[in-house]
Amino acid sequence: MAYPLAQERSGEYLMALWRDYLEGYAEREGDVEGQTVVAAYKAVEALNVLCRILDRNGRYKDLIDQRLYYFQEAARRAEDFVDCLITATFSIYNCLNTLSHQFSEGNLSASELISKIDEQVHLSVLEGKQIERPAAAMRSCFPLTALLTITLDQNQLMTDAIRQVEQRFAAGTRRASSGWEHLLNALYRTVEMLQLAALLTDAGLKDQIYQIAARFQEEDQPKELRLKLRNGFCRLFELTHLIAVRVNAIA
Repeated sequence: MAYPLAQERSGEYLMALWRDYLEGYAEREGDVEGQTVVAAYKAVEALNVLCRILDRNGRYKDLIDQRLYYFQEAARRAEDFVDCLITATFSIYNCLNTLSHQFSEGNLSASELISKIDEQVHLSVLEGKQIERPAAAMRSCFPLTALLTITLDQNQLMTDAIRQVEQRFAAGTRRASSGWEHLLNALYRTVEMLQLAALLTDAGLKDQIYQIAARFQEEDQPKELRLKLRNGFCRLFELTHLIAVRVNAIA
């Protein structure tokens, strides 16, 4: 798929991206890991488009292009499920890093926080083992998502809700005893924070966000960790796609 430049083509691309997600998911019926990878990779693509839509003056074009290339190359080389998770989570992190810079231009404290998080991610690449690496990347996605949400909440309407999600993230981090549990906790809390970000983007999306939240809760019932991961990445894609479509319409 060719990546869009103009608003109209962005809309067409996002429609095609949704179809690809549904088709890829259906083709992997019975393959939980395969469906998880489809959702995670499509979330990367949706976030990449959102970065492009917001980059009206082209300031971040080279960075966005470079990070897309890294994602595509890593996806091509991935050999197993954990490789795919590493590719997806670090690519999601890269997109959220770009978005954070776009949203926080001129905010010194936000820029310092983004830089600190980025240093931690680079250390995790050097020091982490297989599953610890995507877990570390996803843990770094959460504070960036929180930063974006706080930036959107100019009237501080969501302060309590944001704080509650942050508290659940901290509690889950304390309880987690493995890389898999850290990954799941960070993924779930990122999805919850994105629900708030979507509401702040446009309150008119409330019904669609509630539908996604209902699926999130419904598909969280099984105890199998891989089923929960699939649930988290599916909802992550749906929310990022929803936000991208809406932002493209009003940009």
